[in-house]
Amino acid sequence: MNDYILTYRKLVMPDDLNHAKTLFGGRLLQWADEAAVIYAMCQIGSKSIVTLKMSEVLFKNPARSGDVLEFWTRKGRVGKSSLVVECVVIRKTVQAPQELPTPPAVKEDKFKNPENIILSCDFSFVHVDEDGRPAPHKLAKG
Repeated sequence: MNDYILTYRKLVMPDDLNHAKTLFGGRLLQWADEAAVIYAMCQIGSKSIVTLKMSEVLFKNPARSGDVLEFWTRKGRVGKSSLVVECVVIRKTVQAPQELPTPPAVKEDKFKNPENIILSCDFSFVHVDEDGRPAPHKLAKG
């Protein structure tokens, strides 16, 4: 899991909650899509990217108001005009200031505690030309 990079953070607010007082799944998917498209744009080097599909969406644990969520992304399958981005959302443990490590921070395995994993999802993006048609991107081979 070391090839994931931290792409985005969000604070869950009361307006983000559903009737059960947990984070609304649609809001979480919106944020995950934003994190994944930011990652894809940076990898491809273009803003001309559209979301084709989400797959393997797994809501693993609830998030609540006040939780800080981290969106970790990595490159999946690369096609001629497409890119799959894998996204994992983790509840960040907020530490008291005296407990914060001094830089450089010790690298911990953020994926070890399954109770902190909120979501895992794959996003497929397509690079498009000015007419909205699929177009090769810089990661395409050949």
